[in-house]
Amino acid sequence: MLKFLMNSFPGKPSESNYENWEIFNHKNYTEANEIRQKEIRRLTSLARYEIEKSSKHSWLKKYFFPYIKPEEFENKVVLDLGCFTAGRVISWAEEFRFGKCYGIDINPIFKIAGEEFAKEKNIDAEFFTSQNEDLPFENNSIDILISTDTFEHVNDLNKSMQECYRVLKPGGKLLALFPQYLQPFESHLNFVTKLPFLHWFFSSKKLTEVYFQILEDRGKDAYWYKSKKNYLEKWERLPTINGTSIRMFESILNNEPWKVQWIKRPIFYDGRKADLLIFKLLKTLIYPLVFIKYLDEFFMGRICVICKK
Repeated sequence: MLKFLMNSFPGKPSESNYENWEIFNHKNYTEANEIRQKEIRRLTSLARYEIEKSSKHSWLKKYFFPYIKPEEFENKVVLDLGCFTAGRVISWAEEFRFGKCYGIDINPIFKIAGEEFAKEKNIDAEFFTSQNEDLPFENNSIDILISTDTFEHVNDLNKSMQECYRVLKPGGKLLALFPQYLQPFESHLNFVTKLPFLHWFFSSKKLTEVYFQILEDRGKDAYWYKSKKNYLEKWERLPTINGTSIRMFESILNNEPWKVQWIKRPIFYDGRKADLLIFKLLKTLIYPLVFIKYLDEFFMGRICVICKK
């Protein structure tokens, strides 16, 4: 039944969607010459850069302003944790005049793309690659640390938060934004199905089993976005995500003396669906529920916090 449901609402990534990192596995990139590869890297940076240039769709402005003022970024040392190919952080650095811009992510290609895009935009930036939670920065060296849609993917979120606390200067701020596990549209199964809510009703074991079965059924067509494994790592709740809930994150925050400000927004707050009238109405109706403990796990759009050291 689960396989039937997932196949009834099929999903798959587009080879022309440059916001997905899997684009670097596609033959359009792997078999391209150096000039074309560089252009594809630029397109991935440009995709998120242009979103952040829009006041309407900018993640930083939409979620964190006016709780943090634009002038707070000026001449500051800023790190983007989970920067992908740096489109967002380069946009922020350009607009808010960072003193120094850093980015870190897991893939060496992201580092190359970030460096190329920073050079194009004449931004003083440096990028790093890391496969674990350790941050290659000195204690008390970062003024502002920003992380968008990354913390749900880390192996050990508690370790990541410890590292964020360590590298921030006293009075420094962490701006963290990521979906909690029970957010209905963020199960990260979209490469197989567009059907939401499945992880409310089916076990992670069964969802994962069927997810990999469908990818296997697709054969060679899925070569560029199919996982190299067909099982969950110990830290995974579903493929690529750690299953962090709001309550779990609250517990992690208590491990360090953060001063925490929660910013609560309902589902349907961002993305293309947010502009449709029906979703605007639903967002208004759901909004009171994000302030009710336990219901917030289902109806809050994302965990969104400003944590001050």
